[in-house]
Amino acid sequence: MGLKFWDAFMSRKAKGGGDDIVMKELYAAAEEYRIRELCWSICVNMIANAVGRCEIRTFRDGAEFKGREYWLWNFEPNTNQNSTAFLHKLVAKLYEDNEVLIISTRRRDGGEGLVVADQWMLPDNYPSKQNEYRSVVAGNVSYDKTFRENDVMHLKLNNSSIRPVLDGMYKSYVRLVNAAIKNYEWNKGQHWKVTVADMARGQEGWAKSFQEMMQAQVKPFFDSNGAILPEFSGYKYERMEDTSEDSRDIWALVEDIFNFTARGFLIPAVLVNGQIEGTADANKRFLTNCIDPLCDQLQEEGTRKRYGFAQWQAGNYMMVDSSSIIHFDIFENAANVEKLVGSGAYSINDVRRAANQAAITEPWADENYMTLNIATMDEAARQLDQKGGEET
Repeated sequence: MGLKFWDAFMSRKAKGGGDDIVMKELYAAAEEYRIRELCWSICVNMIANAVGRCEIRTFRDGAEFKGREYWLWNFEPNTNQNSTAFLHKLVAKLYEDNEVLIISTRRRDGGEGLVVADQWMLPDNYPSKQNEYRSVVAGNVSYDKTFRENDVMHLKLNNSSIRPVLDGMYKSYVRLVNAAIKNYEWNKGQHWKVTVADMARGQEGWAKSFQEMMQAQVKPFFDSNGAILPEFSGYKYERMEDTSEDSRDIWALVEDIFNFTARGFLIPAVLVNGQIEGTADANKRFLTNCIDPLCDQLQEEGTRKRYGFAQWQAGNYMMVDSSSIIHFDIFENAANVEKLVGSGAYSINDVRRAANQAAITEPWADENYMTLNIATMDEAARQLDQKGGEET
């Protein structure tokens, strides 16, 4: 967005219209851009960081399988990017343009690569016909090829983009912030009033001599770090009272911008503002309302385009696992780990995976265990009967 802003300015200047732009307005536009881009970038980066921590799991015949497809999504989607950088660009493009196009490329070693397209011509939308994407650009490469819908992965964020709505709110709030800054600067500046006696004002040429005195004595007094202001008979100087409180009013307006930007992204505002209170619940809502829908769309598009119905029916598909986004402290959760394993719900390797630990390469680590006090009614009755028989 920043490059587009300055490109437009330089283009207008090259055409001879640069002189029409008032520098004050240009600086005001740049200031507005900095505020809005800061809020936008924080939210996009927060989402990209969360998606980048997800593991994209691949399955073959219903069982997890780590092959070439797993390597492609989790380590090296293309020659010049790792998976984290790739997903960061995907998320940034998705939120900037409300949609993103992923195309398949051929590497020099013959392998397949995935890249995020930077530009493409919007296709005509036909319900019963595949979309066709032309003039696709990725990096410095322009493709003459026409990509059909089956050839690409096309993700769309919302039915309509939130960017124009947020931009309109930015403009309104930036004017309020600028007004608050000007009011703060004015109140913190040097503002004095001079009481002039009637006798002094009645002197001939008073207005001219008064202006000369302001320029020669009073103005240097304000501009200097240390100076003396002479006070003549008939003149009384009095500093006006500072009616402003502090800069918190300005910061409150800036926080409002952060808050409505976060809401537009479905991010709880406390996570953007850096507050600590209520972050546990906020993280759950962030994952449920913001991250999981993105992961669902990515795995749906990946499964239907890279596998298809026949393979999906045979148990071949991909799944975006978002369980590793929140940091897992294994010592804090020791009691929970014992319950998970002891209830038979998860194996030891399942828990180690959630804790981002290497799996144990032993058969017993993939088995499910259950403590004796967790059993069905029939099993509990049998255990009681056996125990009674042993006692007799």
